[in-house]
Amino acid sequence: MKKILASILIIGLLIPLSVQAANDDASSGDYTEAIKYIHSLGVIEKEIDNFSPSKKISKGELYKLIWDSAGFKGEKISKIPTGFTDVSPTSKFAPYVRKSVESGILKKGGMFLPNAKVSRIEALETVFTIMGIGITRVFDKKEVIFKDIQNNNKWAPLGKTAMEFDIWSTKQMFDPRQKITQGELAYFIYKISSQLRQDIPQIQVMQIPYPDSQSTFVSDDEFKVLEEVWGRIHDKFVFRDRINDKKLIQGAIDGMVKKLDDKYTVYQEPSDAKNFNETLSGEFDGIGISIDLIEGKVIIISPIKGTPANDAGLRANDIILEIDKKNIQGLKLSEVSSMIKGPAGTSVELIIEREGKKKTYTIVRKRIKLDAVTSEMKGNTGYIMIRNFTETSGAEFGREVKSLLTKNPTSIVIDLRDNPGGYLDASLQMLDYILPAKTRLASLIFAKRETAEQFLQESAGMVGRAEVDPIKPEVIFYAIGNGELSNLPIKVLINGGSASASEIMAASLKENNHATLIGEKSFGKGTVQEISDFTDGSMFKQTIGRWQTPNENNLTANPINPDVTVVDNPKTLKDEVLEYALSH
Repeated sequence: MKKILASILIIGLLIPLSVQAANDDASSGDYTEAIKYIHSLGVIEKEIDNFSPSKKISKGELYKLIWDSAGFKGEKISKIPTGFTDVSPTSKFAPYVRKSVESGILKKGGMFLPNAKVSRIEALETVFTIMGIGITRVFDKKEVIFKDIQNNNKWAPLGKTAMEFDIWSTKQMFDPRQKITQGELAYFIYKISSQLRQDIPQIQVMQIPYPDSQSTFVSDDEFKVLEEVWGRIHDKFVFRDRINDKKLIQGAIDGMVKKLDDKYTVYQEPSDAKNFNETLSGEFDGIGISIDLIEGKVIIISPIKGTPANDAGLRANDIILEIDKKNIQGLKLSEVSSMIKGPAGTSVELIIEREGKKKTYTIVRKRIKLDAVTSEMKGNTGYIMIRNFTETSGAEFGREVKSLLTKNPTSIVIDLRDNPGGYLDASLQMLDYILPAKTRLASLIFAKRETAEQFLQESAGMVGRAEVDPIKPEVIFYAIGNGELSNLPIKVLINGGSASASEIMAASLKENNHATLIGEKSFGKGTVQEISDFTDGSMFKQTIGRWQTPNENNLTANPINPDVTVVDNPKTLKDEVLEYALSH
């Protein structure tokens, strides 16, 4: 978002400025030069005299004026829903509200309140956010920002940044709750634009969101150390060619995330994120394994059935030690992935560790094209294989179910072996075809109830399906479908490569007494991650909740045990697990 907004802002500033700020003073209420500047951008379509600097500005007008000043032409945007019940697609504010949602500045849902008046502090934060200005978080603790905003106040970083842009002078009364006027907002935009035009380096390297409490990073000595180290590297580090700001920032983020000591919370640089997304695309050249970097080790989450990796005998939880005789310790996941991938027809040698013993595999790569869900009739049994839970696999499952039902199966086998999981929505949609409506499917426990409520508000397709527990920070999910398969006997195949969404599906069917589980104990992943994609192509996967089965078991502590244990013999061409399910 920062890069896009900076470009828009630069475009807006190409109009020559012939005015100076000498006679412009926010405290005096003289906004003449600021209004001239806004008018020069073509933002104010009326004559200057008709612009009312003393008029309190509404929230809708505020967003429109800032976005217009940044070069966004809202009138050219097609009439589409804004995500707010009180801003219709035909409203003059709709394009600006929609743009703010798309940019991540606003979170859709509920009321926007376009006619509400806006406080100075809210207006200042909105201006900085839309214009891509980083907030100053570190400064002298003894420094007084304003008479009514002390340095330990939650508004101090905004006040400090306003002071740096000469919007207000230090030690004045800022009066943060005062409703802002049109003139003051024009002055905010003018002062920021003027300084950016003069190339004053006010934009910070890192922007840290407001904390929930009164505490801020202003009083955090450790954060100041980070800033000082950054400065000393740029000032004195002798190997100048090794200083790459982008890599330094990525390294700082990666190190911070690793200190959380959660193997599923990871920051992925653009190349890693690309590889992760490619695994969900369903088509690539390689050997067919899902891998992850867990506690410094490259772990096979699952080999994909029917691929060279699976046929060669690789298993879930195998640790990859070497690739083509090269030790991979310390390499990034993207580097490991690139070494394993290669043109179809070429071979790769892997040395893996399994239960303390090393094994060597030489595997020929091939073009792998995967369908997330496939089905076929095996005698009188409808067999459905689910390889992963993609954004579309819920719909694919529905099509396969309807196709099988036309063939009058007497039972159903669902194969979740070596399925590493995927999207929550897909697993819930599949369960709708099996369990009766209102059946409890699973629940997700968050850190606090507000997060649970926010999750539910922001999640699509949850109307009638989920609710927040009245006491606990927990979202409970229910079936809402027609249960087309609910009258048929169902068997589910699992093994150590069945993880995450696969386990949710298997546990829900088992604990609702609607399926027999056959195979081996599941992987045991009882957390859910939220994925944030950034404009540079990087990605942040963060653990935000813990899964619970319908009987309130956590999957991390309690991997799913099958009702019937059957182990497939890799030395035979038979599928012992499937054969058992079909014959019993």
